[in-house]
Amino acid sequence: MSRFIKDTDYAVLIRNEIKNILLENYSETKLLSAELMAIAQIKNYLAGRYNVATIFTPSDGVTDDRNAFIVMITIDCALYHLYCSIAPNKIPEHRSNRYQDALDWLKGMLEPNKTADLPLLTNDSGETKGTVRISSNNKSSNNKW
Repeated sequence: MSRFIKDTDYAVLIRNEIKNILLENYSETKLLSAELMAIAQIKNYLAGRYNVATIFTPSDGVTDDRNAFIVMITIDCALYHLYCSIAPNKIPEHRSNRYQDALDWLKGMLEPNKTADLPLLTNDSGETKGTVRISSNNKSSNNKW
């Protein structure tokens, strides 16, 4: 099975010795579980507007079309989940901050006026799905139609 996150992606955000400590009694399953949790978490925020199947498509090795920011926040979330499973009371402050920054960005993507450089959802004919929001300045109890 091809993974969205490559082992080499971690080198940018974490030193190998720290990764080895986090993966004490290393098993591929532990790392993969943390990555899958992070991906699911991110998908839950982005799925309403963005094509998450395309976003989380693993690179084929020849070209890397993955969004670098999504790779970064996926790793931040996965590392946070790994820390929580080992020493939840000893999570480094910078790791908690990076995780919170990722969550804040994801929550911001729920707002209709915020956009990201990500593939949007499309309908069967390939047209971008629009989001329709109906609102009013008047409360419905005023009966000002």
